[in-house]
Amino acid sequence: MMEGELRQALQRDEFEPYLQPFCRLDDNRVVGYEALLRWNHPVLGVLGPADFLKVAQDSGHIETIDWRLFERSCERFLRLSDTDTFLTFNVSALHLRHGDFDVRLVRLLERMKLPPWRLIVEVTEGSLLDNPEQVRTMLERLRAIGVGAALDDFGTGYSSLSYLHSLPLRMLKIDRAFVHALGEDEHSTATTVVAAILALARALNIQVIAEGIETPAQRQALLDMGCELGQGYLLGRPAPIGQWLRNEV
Repeated sequence: MMEGELRQALQRDEFEPYLQPFCRLDDNRVVGYEALLRWNHPVLGVLGPADFLKVAQDSGHIETIDWRLFERSCERFLRLSDTDTFLTFNVSALHLRHGDFDVRLVRLLERMKLPPWRLIVEVTEGSLLDNPEQVRTMLERLRAIGVGAALDDFGTGYSSLSYLHSLPLRMLKIDRAFVHALGEDEHSTATTVVAAILALARALNIQVIAEGIETPAQRQALLDMGCELGQGYLLGRPAPIGQWLRNEV
């Protein structure tokens, strides 16, 4: 039943990007947004990916849904007045297996008139395991035309460190599991790990974003360690473009 509803949702254009901000931790200034997929279901209301992603993958609809998200994200993002911000969206292993993914993405940017430097594609370690060399070549080609790459959920995989020096990364996102433990005990293992990640990223000239910041204590702990950027409910929840346009007024 859901497979049929997904097909209808594509026809009715029911998928929408919600934007969640990336902010400077010292003054809460927005520096960018992550596009997150939502389904405006006519009966069940707004659904997140966890409610339908597996069916979308199994039915073969996920790539079409993703490209719809990519296009809608660029269109919504360009409606915002601040031209110094960047946009990120998640790119799965499925897309990275296609040798022409970068070509198709560049065509999308040209069609939407979004400067390539304003886009960052987020990849997870899991998406790199199939064919890391192919992914590296793809990301190199994207970097050559200005599109950045971010390693998402950093610190949760087995080979995260090896990817830092082998991939052309502009950014890494510290996994929320480490951030959640901050502020509880200043001598916690999480504090040590986050401090080490920040030091490593500085040495490699890679920007860092801490994910999942939910409390002032977590934010302060990150600031004390020199982390400049963050994302999380404390700083801003995912919301339709209308909310961010109202915030600009």
